Amino acid sequence: MSRTLVGRMAVLVFAALLGSDAAPAHAGTDMTVAAAINKAGSQRMLSQRQAVAWLMIGLDVAPDRGRVILKESLARFDTQLAELKTYTPTSDVRNALSGLEREWTDYRVLLNATPARATAHRLYAQSDAVQAAAHRLTLAYEKISGAADDRLVNIAGRQRMLSQRQAKFYLLQAWEVNTAAARMEMNFARAEFVSGMHQLYINMGRSPEIQAAVEQLDREWLAYRDALVAPRAAAGQRLAAADIVTLSEQVLATAERLVALYEAQATAGSH
Repeated sequence: MSRTLVGRMAVLVFAALLGSDAAPAHAGTDMTVAAAINKAGSQRMLSQRQAVAWLMIGLDVAPDRGRVILKESLARFDTQLAELKTYTPTSDVRNALSGLEREWTDYRVLLNATPARATAHRLYAQSDAVQAAAHRLTLAYEKISGAADDRLVNIAGRQRMLSQRQAKFYLLQAWEVNTAAARMEMNFARAEFVSGMHQLYINMGRSPEIQAAVEQLDREWLAYRDALVAPRAAAGQRLAAADIVTLSEQVLATAERLVALYEAQATAGSH
């Protein structure tokens, strides 16, 4: 075998190895790992926020606001999905992104249909499927660096999702859809949020902005938690639903700001 042929074969093998996992699918993207974690984590949140908006319309709880939230959330999900497709550096990311696309296709059809109690059971299941797929994608991005700052982007981003997840399960109970399971899942999400706050307090570091945001998030969370767990009859749950949504929005806004601060910290630390 000639040296030239051997050399060509070596180049082809090396290129195949790179293409199988290490090489980005789209060269030239300027997205950082922290930004990808943020966007993928945002898809987790949007899967739950879209469900909240759909349920608001179905329950006639500030339905006009629900329609605005749903429209904005659908557009944001599509935009971020397209952006994430420009940064697929590993096979884990590519596989997770494909899985998210599959689940999103079915969910989008459901979200665009008129909300009805008869189809709320499907919303329950499909919103969870999309959330799980987005979580796998977020972890695949986090795995790329394994840096502590990138992990904090994920933790803060998960708090953002949990704010909406608890509201979703509250509204499902108010509509008497999978009531026992929704109550159990809401309790699980509440416990996970408490665990997340503990991790954020331990790792908030010396940044005054991050410290202030963590403390504000905790204050708003306590008010939200108290409203979620207040004992109410079924009719009372419906009456309190608008307040629950408002409190969830406050927690979400602060969590969004905290995620942005952690992303900036992670990006600065990587340079």
